Amino acid sequence: MLASLGAYISPVHINFLSFLGFIFPFLWISNVAFAVFWMFKKRKRLIISLSLVILTWSQWNAVFQFSNKELPSTIDKEQTITIMSYNVRMFDKYVWTKDKETPQKIYQFIKDQNPDILCIQEFYVNNKKNQYSENNILSKFKQYKYKHLEYNIKTKSGRKYGLATFSKFPITNSKPLPFENTTNFSTQTDIDINGKHVRIFNNHLESIRLQKENYNFIDSLEFKNDQERRKGIYDIFSKLKHAFSNRSYQAQTIGRHIKNSPFPAIVCGDFNDTPISYVYRTVKGDLKDSFIESGSGFGGTYNGNLPSFRIDFIFHDKSFESFNHQRIKVNYSDHYPIKTTLKLPL
Repeated sequence: MLASLGAYISPVHINFLSFLGFIFPFLWISNVAFAVFWMFKKRKRLIISLSLVILTWSQWNAVFQFSNKELPSTIDKEQTITIMSYNVRMFDKYVWTKDKETPQKIYQFIKDQNPDILCIQEFYVNNKKNQYSENNILSKFKQYKYKHLEYNIKTKSGRKYGLATFSKFPITNSKPLPFENTTNFSTQTDIDINGKHVRIFNNHLESIRLQKENYNFIDSLEFKNDQERRKGIYDIFSKLKHAFSNRSYQAQTIGRHIKNSPFPAIVCGDFNDTPISYVYRTVKGDLKDSFIESGSGFGGTYNGNLPSFRIDFIFHDKSFESFNHQRIKVNYSDHYPIKTTLKLPL
């Protein structure tokens, strides 16, 4: 119950609830197990466990879905658009995957998936390196006539980092949405879809910024002495606390932009936070979560050394209907891409 409260209270005020949000799935499943156990032991405790399960069912619904919702054959595909969100981790610039062909695999994967609207986080170019030059990378996205590129970091050596939104429909307006005291940011892109305007929000919110030594500490935790454990745990929790706080401000900023949008909104991106969080609830607001509408399983999008939490999202206005939400398991980044089909309002 405390874990679910974290979605309603900013971590700026009470941050330990955000930590509990990360372990909500384990707590919820444990509570179900206890309910089954108490069924044969103590009925009074069974009532407590069942009450908690029922009270937190809506939160569990954002964590796990039993079956997906497929696009009916009766719906004309011209009434639909496909959206993909993908943190490409700089197109594997530093060969984290240990495969030099990963950039080409990412380009080919996107080409094969062929979404109508594509939101990319950690978009990277380097105009002094031919392989990563802007012209070369954009040549891989020729299926998109329209694009919105924004860079939040530009170095003297020609490197640029940012967000990219590609569209098969005309882009009529666009701008960056910066946050204070951070290099993370969002963008808004107005797109004309067959005469109807939609506003796309592409987001990359504050990461925890765990370093190699933090992951090494986690991997070797059982071999550490008490002092090393305390130091390592304190370092990780300090970074978590800082990220929780920063993301809460960023979420409030994006939430305001969404509420003030004159057009129906579609929100994509890497939130670096779970569905049981203040960030998720603040950004989502009255929008629908495509995973809840049409996904299945746990849908974890983080692809790394830690458990695969769902930290990438596609939200959409209530006037749209979502089908075929997918988390696509390709190991080209530390995030899995997500994709959904939206039925347009008539």
